[in-house]
Amino acid sequence: MKKLGEEYLTGLEQIDAEHVHLLDLIEKTRNLLEDENMLFKCADIRVLLAGLKDYTIEHFAHEEAYLESIGYPGLYAHKIQHQLFAQKLVELTKEVDRLTLGTQDDMIRELFEYLQVWLHDHIKIEDMKYAKFADTKA
Repeated sequence: MKKLGEEYLTGLEQIDAEHVHLLDLIEKTRNLLEDENMLFKCADIRVLLAGLKDYTIEHFAHEEAYLESIGYPGLYAHKIQHQLFAQKLVELTKEVDRLTLGTQDDMIRELFEYLQVWLHDHIKIEDMKYAKFADTKA
């Protein structure tokens, strides 16, 4: 199992473990993108997107419940970011049926880059805001 870098740790065991699961999904996305021996990748893209959807349902529910429990003032904005992430997954899932051999890697690359940005901007920046807030409440 992968480990999170220190800059990604919220200090909340369950949330950090769920973030590790996201890292695993990002790694699978990268591996699929880099696999030059696989011709048809659409089934694997569907599996990745389904895994991400399951991840978001579980993780976002846990995270939002925690934020509510500590009275985090940025909860509404945080929920909006989660909704935008979930919407992006819906959009990508709808596109899978239209992929061709020539466009499937473009989608995987788009997904990989999106997840990389999410890892940096959401976890490293936004999630750290509530981690710091929680520290002030302790």
